[in-house]
Order: sequence, then structure tokens, then C-alpha cells
Amino acid sequence: MVMKLRPSLFALLILALSSCAKPNVDKQHYFLPEAASQPELVNTPETKNLLQLSDVQLADFLDKSGLVLQLDDITLNQAKNHVWAEDLRRQISRGLQARLNQQQQVYTVVGSQTAAALRLSLDIHAFHGRYDGLALTSGQWQLKNQKGDIEKIKRFELQTELKQSGYPALVRALGENLDKLSAQISEQLQQMP
Repeated sequence: MVMKLRPSLFALLILALSSCAKPNVDKQHYFLPEAASQPELVNTPETKNLLQLSDVQLADFLDKSGLVLQLDDITLNQAKNHVWAEDLRRQISRGLQARLNQQQQVYTVVGSQTAAALRLSLDIHAFHGRYDGLALTSGQWQLKNQKGDIEKIKRFELQTELKQSGYPALVRALGENLDKLSAQISEQLQQMP
């Protein structure tokens, strides 16, 4: 009976030691920051045009829960313990809608459930950090009319230098890129007939 007990005690000891060897790291969850504070524009009767922000499309490597860091010119790493608190597409969509409504009065930007005369779609190819301390955001946006014809199409490539190292600084810099993107789109919307 002593022989049978020893292997099970040994297995229990190995299991206890192996659980001590793995550090217990808590996951950190991140939200994109709110729009940079700007004076709220007042809706006037002339601002009745609706612009639908349709679903944001992400490159496959971004369509995951972990934040992404580019380690060198060809290697991407997805964080396991630094993750988005909510679906990244939803965060970008909500953040862009709020920023666009703050920055211009030509259109009231609504979500994808509301029909509108114009539809804004966004394809994001990069939304990550890079080894040289930059937050990258790139892709393409397009405005389509009700018939589906393209009214405007623009590529964008934005970079913001991280103010310090770490994932919180990366998330804040990506938020700044969203500020820059919405400013570019707002400028184009102001020029629409």
C-alpha cells in the first residue's frame, strides 16, 4: 500500500510545484479614449443631413481581443494579457461617430441601423503599435450614396509617437490617431455639395 501512495504523492508534488512556476498575470482590459475635448457644435435646422456610419472592417490580425505590437519589419505579436475590453470594431465605430458629430455640422452621423442619404464605410488595415514607438492606423474610407455609388474614397496612414512605453500609452496614441482620422473625414464632409 505504501508503494501505491508514493506515486500519487509524487504526482501531487509535481503538480503543486508546476503551478508555482507559472506566474499569475492578471489581464489588463483597455477602452479607446474618448474624443479629445472640443467645443460641442450646436445642431441648427440646416444640419438635418444624415450620414450612416456602416460597420467598420478590420484586417484579420486585428479582429482579435489582444492588442497587437509589430516587433520588427515582418513580425506581429498579439498580447495575451493586454486585451480590448470590448470588440474593437464597436469601439472604433462609436468613437468615430462621436468625434465626427463633434467636429462638423454638415451631417449628423448615425449608426448602421439608421438609414441615411450617405453611408461612410471604413476598412482598417493597421491599428497597432510598432517597435520604434509609433502607433499606426491605416486603411481606407469611402462615402457612398443611396444607390451604392462611391462619392468619395480616401486612403489614410496615420502615426502618433507614444509619449511613454507600455500598452496604456499605445491605446492613448491609437485614440489620437482616431482623432486625426475623424478630422480628415470632417474636412472632406465640409466640402461635400
